[in-house]
Amino acid sequence: MRGRTPLRELSVFVLVVYGLAWLVFIPVLLNGASPNDPAFALASQLFMFTPAIASLLVTFLLWCPGNVRRALGLTPLRPVRRVGGYTLLAFAVFVLLPAVSLLAAVVFGVVRLDLKDFSGVREELTALAPEVAATMPRDGFPLEAYLVVLGMVMVSFVPTLLMCFGEELGWRGYLLPRLLPLGVWPALLVSGVVHGLWHGPQLLIHSLSGSFGPGDVLTFLASVVLLGVVLGWLRLVSRSVWPAVVGHAANNAFLMVIPITLMHADGSSDPGLYPGGNGGLIGLAVTALAALVITLPLRKRISGAT
Repeated sequence: MRGRTPLRELSVFVLVVYGLAWLVFIPVLLNGASPNDPAFALASQLFMFTPAIASLLVTFLLWCPGNVRRALGLTPLRPVRRVGGYTLLAFAVFVLLPAVSLLAAVVFGVVRLDLKDFSGVREELTALAPEVAATMPRDGFPLEAYLVVLGMVMVSFVPTLLMCFGEELGWRGYLLPRLLPLGVWPALLVSGVVHGLWHGPQLLIHSLSGSFGPGDVLTFLASVVLLGVVLGWLRLVSRSVWPAVVGHAANNAFLMVIPITLMHADGSSDPGLYPGGNGGLIGLAVTALAALVITLPLRKRISGAT
């Protein structure tokens, strides 16, 4: 344990980041907008920069470290092998994790794969890009249309990176290291809980619209904590915030790509167990297992990396 936990500083950070989050969503709440409303989407994008704003305010006004960029994990970028390697690992983990969740859902009989007609991806392509979908062949995998839409997802990865940087600068850049006097695991869990509850405005709007029930809210919060554990360990072992930024962006951009590609259009027979992506109880179990698998080999490196 190093030093004392800066409770006053952390309290200010939490108050500022939560206050900004609710401030962004007040117009959406007052207008009774639903999660499908463009105003909700715009607020969600602005909302993702509130952790960065809060962390920079607290860092410069209260913490005042000697080297701000190093303190927040922005530098150093060397050794390239370490930072780059963990960044690639983060990307791979968060792209492939939904595939593992999907396979687990198939094993438990919650969803079916369609590797003949690819009805799931055909349905999604028709919804996302009807003009492109009109060129799909009647049988087999619609490769050309699929590549066009996949290209759109890849292009969207760039702005997603920027928005996830806004989040991760606050959560894994600032908050996690400042909680380390509590110990690694308490710091990981507390930062994950703070991150999860920060989504309060979004969760309230989902609940008011009827798209989320109490179980959905709890599952979502648990998934944020578990994904935060993985991102946090990558941040600590790499001594850099960039693996967390890339991993978070990969999760947001590619979460549904593999499930949509392989699932039957019928979807899930039990959304509570598996709605898609890394959601539901199956997604939580797979994410928890992934956190265990990733953190165990890295444990011995953390003491020298923090």
